[in-house]
Amino acid sequence: MNILDSLRNGTQELRELGLRRVLFRVRHELRRRSDAFVRPRAAVPTTELLEPVSLERLADRLPFARPADVREALAEVLGRERLAQLRELAEQAADGKIRAFGRWVADYGDPIDWHVNPTNGQRWAAERPHSVALADEPRVGDVKLTWEVARFPQAYWFARAATFFPELRPTLGNAFVQQVRSFVSNNPYGFGVHWNSGQEVAFRMMAWAFAAAVFERNGESLDGFAEPLAVQLHRSAVHIESIIDYARFAVYNNHLLSEALGLLLAGLVVPTKQSAGWLALGVEELTQEADRQIYPDGAYIQHSHNYHRVALINYVWSARLLQQAGRAVPSVWLAAMERSLDFLYAHQCPTDGRLPNFGANDGAHQTQLSTCDFSDFRPILQTVSALTRGERLYDRGPWDEELVWWQGASALDLPLRARPRCSASFASSGYHVLRGDDERSFATMRCGSLSERFSQIDMLHVDVFFRGVNVLADGGSFLYNGPPVWHQHFFRTASHNTVVIDDADQMLHWRRFKPLYWTRARTLQFESHGRYGLFAGEHFGYERLPGGPCVHRRSVLRFGDECWVVVDRVKGTGARRIGLQWLAGVAEHRREGAAVELLTAEGPFSVGVFDGTARPVPLDVVVGSETPPRGWLSRYYGERTPVASIAAHFTEHLPQTLISVLGAPGHVLGRTERGRFVVAGPSQFSFAIEDGMIGDVR
Repeated sequence: MNILDSLRNGTQELRELGLRRVLFRVRHELRRRSDAFVRPRAAVPTTELLEPVSLERLADRLPFARPADVREALAEVLGRERLAQLRELAEQAADGKIRAFGRWVADYGDPIDWHVNPTNGQRWAAERPHSVALADEPRVGDVKLTWEVARFPQAYWFARAATFFPELRPTLGNAFVQQVRSFVSNNPYGFGVHWNSGQEVAFRMMAWAFAAAVFERNGESLDGFAEPLAVQLHRSAVHIESIIDYARFAVYNNHLLSEALGLLLAGLVVPTKQSAGWLALGVEELTQEADRQIYPDGAYIQHSHNYHRVALINYVWSARLLQQAGRAVPSVWLAAMERSLDFLYAHQCPTDGRLPNFGANDGAHQTQLSTCDFSDFRPILQTVSALTRGERLYDRGPWDEELVWWQGASALDLPLRARPRCSASFASSGYHVLRGDDERSFATMRCGSLSERFSQIDMLHVDVFFRGVNVLADGGSFLYNGPPVWHQHFFRTASHNTVVIDDADQMLHWRRFKPLYWTRARTLQFESHGRYGLFAGEHFGYERLPGGPCVHRRSVLRFGDECWVVVDRVKGTGARRIGLQWLAGVAEHRREGAAVELLTAEGPFSVGVFDGTARPVPLDVVVGSETPPRGWLSRYYGERTPVASIAAHFTEHLPQTLISVLGAPGHVLGRTERGRFVVAGPSQFSFAIEDGMIGDVR
């Protein structure tokens, strides 16, 4: 990159940040760099409690159900297998073996080494000021691998397992207290990676408060723990308040919501002179952010379904804390949660509760109150439905544990109003879902201009669920701070189910988490009929390419429940290298003529690609290539699984049209003498294409 390009891109970054955020970042970086040379004294806050504290007082101020009621209501619903899994999680965690990111077990040692990266044994420097604690990242690796144990997911497992297995209460209560004490003694206030992020501090506060309250109500006194816990909650709130400007001006997303919740929590449960101010500040931030972060159509500012869940959990905590204190919940919170509910439910697969793996996904799940899989959104959506509408979305099942912890066993008697999932268009954010009669089979896509910092370069990506299987999928995130080659692969356009022109990205991958030249896009068509549904849109991310601007237009046709046609039209001038990928959710596949069939548990799914004359386009299939990376799926943070990447690549003069026929095997594309396209096979239909848009479906 030459100097002019660097200047132009730097100017673009300043433009997208805005003057206020630029000034904040300059001030922040100057302060951070000075900390690298001048180690400040650790000014540990003095905690002056206005009244005696007890775990009983704490439990009374937290909005969680009586453990005995939870056990009575759910023991049979959860069943022996799930409860045995919960018990194993807790017992492993007592020995320092933590299920990380809802998936794989990381060994942090016994006693826990709070500064180790469990995947390589490298350690962070505990004595560094928090503002420069991440300087060792090139040596140590992804800090999230170390943060995971300090988020204390094990606190939830300890408390819940002790609820269902009374004989474990003394052992797990002791394990909880000892791990908290160990953390405190090995992480002095303001030093090390665990004080670097206010969100991490807030997550710890939530976990400690929940577990302490549940153990107290289970009859475990945790002798001598109440006052040290209050002191740590106080120090945590002091720290969050001191650094919350970074969340306001530098990240302004789920981090800000989490930190606001941390202040609100401390304000309600820690009796100090600062408590009222923290409560007011937390409520103010959460109120200001509700409409900014959750769009009018219910989509989330980060365009990430997982971070959307993080935001919802924060609002559930905040709303229930206020209700427990006898305070009104701001209506703007409830409205934001309710429209989020509709948005996420529209994207959900009914068989397993998962959603497309859209956007950045770091495995965050800060309140673990369910035995359901990490990818299952039924627990949070059931909870939000009960909180905002006073009704349940799903019949009774293991996803109800979270609901019962929050609202008590009586919530199971709320009316059941299961809403049908159908095609939906979300205009503010540009998300669209095409469904037929079978809710298990659907396609979802996004086509909307970006107005905030973004985390994946994936405009017009399409996910397809077939009979409940996510057959064509978003690759996920894998690691944020791992080897750059892997971050770049999962972040950039080529790993997604969309078109790449001249091997370029739709936006410029400028910094690790910062693309520049935010993509502009527009929806051109959305229709939903009985037999079929249609979407069309285009984006302008390739207008900046050398050699003249290009525009990618995509049209998607759903016909029935088991066939989709995707038309990609690339407009522009000159000879261009065109790439189209379909990333599968499975690895097993076979060639069937010109098509590739993915072999799923629900039967084969066919992928065929044709040119504008209906002639087959050669496809290559790669599964789990390391160099260069291709054919990888990461549903869980830190884990990548080899899957089939089906792709077409060619160089031709523009404009060019590609037609993908996706669905149950046997569908064949042809073209009539009058220029119409015909799909023969299990489904029989025809359609016209005009300038890349599907129409006149018969």
